[in-house]
Amino acid sequence: MNWEAISAIGQLVGALAVVVSLIYVTREIRSNALSARLASVCTINRWLGQLATNPHLADVWHRGIRDCESLKEPDRETFNGFILQLFHIFNEMYYEQLEGHLDSRLWREIETPCAA
Repeated sequence: MNWEAISAIGQLVGALAVVVSLIYVTREIRSNALSARLASVCTINRWLGQLATNPHLADVWHRGIRDCESLKEPDRETFNGFILQLFHIFNEMYYEQLEGHLDSRLWREIETPCAA
């Protein structure tokens, strides 16, 4: 039995295993980045969905945006909590954008002020 041939075969098998592992890791990283991008969109959609499905919350939101001082308790608490939730969503999206995990098209929509 030729030990050099066995050693060469072992090295070849090891090199193939490394290549397969790198391909696997690359695919997992891409999949994870896509999941992070989709999670941000889903978070915004859930937040907007609260407005669409809860008439009282939509009313508090619109009154609070127009004149926050006119809100009485507990509507003021509701409005403040909803604004805080939105702030945290944007904060998380900002850090995702800094790390390159957020779709640049979505960030452009957030960063560009609305025309009034």
